[in-house]
Amino acid sequence: MMIVFDSPYQTRQQIEKLFQISRPTIYRWIKEGKFPVQIRIGPNMVRWKTSHLETWMADKESTNLKGGSNAQS
Repeated sequence: MMIVFDSPYQTRQQIEKLFQISRPTIYRWIKEGKFPVQIRIGPNMVRWKTSHLETWMADKESTNLKGGSNAQS
């Protein structure tokens, strides 16, 4: 899967749309250590670093190709 990001940081809404997941899923995965942690930009603003998301996706793809058990995470 090749995804081209247009910004070095992504919003929660962009991540929800990209992965077709909900806000609670994102924060549950973060709590479980299964998703990159957000960066707090301001009191009411968080972003995810694109490079962290790309690394996370590459790790998931690698695990899935090797037949790992984390296919659904």
